[in-house]
Amino acid sequence: MHNSIVQLRITSGQFKGHLINTLPTLRPAMEMVRKAVFDVLGDKIVGANFLELYAGSGAIGIEALSRGAARVVFIEKDRAHYNLIKQNLNKLGIADKAAVRMMLVEDFIPANQYPYDIIFADPWYEDELTIIGWENLLAEGGILVIEHSSAKPPPANPNLRIWNNKRYGDTALTFYTHARG
Repeated sequence: MHNSIVQLRITSGQFKGHLINTLPTLRPAMEMVRKAVFDVLGDKIVGANFLELYAGSGAIGIEALSRGAARVVFIEKDRAHYNLIKQNLNKLGIADKAAVRMMLVEDFIPANQYPYDIIFADPWYEDELTIIGWENLLAEGGILVIEHSSAKPPPANPNLRIWNNKRYGDTALTFYTHARG
């Protein structure tokens, strides 16, 4: 069982400097990577409906709320991580702006009926990520951000085009938009 807590600092926005709890079993997005995500997204985050897949600690979604996202949905399969996200949201007083679902991303994708302005996914680097069908989650003009190993090419989807790329050591960020856009 998880017997120790690690803390992450919110880097900007309403909750800048606040600490959130995470578990040592997670590989949470480094502060530099989290900052890079939001530097690229800029003002697009304000008022956005945001989805965090493979949420882990929920640090990215909580950072999105801190920076002005209207609502965040967190998808996480692990009960301990799910509970931790809920605790962090309650601690910051923002549980009313979020929904936390304990389920597999693979089950959520086909069942989802709601388009998101911004989607962030940080699956385990060892997993082979398929993003076919993910374009259906994106609102018109929406952005999908995948954090992945820089040793692997970004996942492909013929209905999405790569809009931006960033690399930080063994971590890469790939930003996608609709191919038709």
